[in-house]
Amino acid sequence: MKKKYVFLFFIIVILIFLKHEYNFVAPIILSSKHICANDGMIVIDFKGPKAQILWRDGSVSFYCEVREAFYEWNDIIKRQRIRKFFVQDFSSVKWGSYVGNWTEACKAVYVIDSFKYGSIGISYIPFSDIVYANLFLNKYHGILVNFNDISIDLLDKSNDLLKDRMIDLCVNN
Repeated sequence: MKKKYVFLFFIIVILIFLKHEYNFVAPIILSSKHICANDGMIVIDFKGPKAQILWRDGSVSFYCEVREAFYEWNDIIKRQRIRKFFVQDFSSVKWGSYVGNWTEACKAVYVIDSFKYGSIGISYIPFSDIVYANLFLNKYHGILVNFNDISIDLLDKSNDLLKDRMIDLCVNN
């Protein structure tokens, strides 16, 4: 009888392990064939932090700016369809280098509204290591925020800030 329970326990552990492995999802390495879901640009042709969303139906959306992907995340209906949300970890990526270095978006901190611009202006730069985030912040300014702080209101404020900076550029030049 004891052997039967040990065997049953062993089978349950294997099933749990297999279920966990089945749910494992990895980000896709970017190439010139990946097009931004928001604006149709070739993702790697533009500087700035990239993002990708893996949907529950198996499809993947790529974004040439992390900020764009946060609009998807903040849509309550779309969020339910998201399986994984990945961003490039700039703790170990140089600006303009986009090979690998992905992390789950929820595990990063972000420098937003800095003076380092990406493909569509103001970038949300993800860091898995707060030390690198603070180094970036000291050099390029901005605001340090957590994943859960990025709301539609915050995204809209960044858009307004970008417009103000563009107006200042036009007026002062």
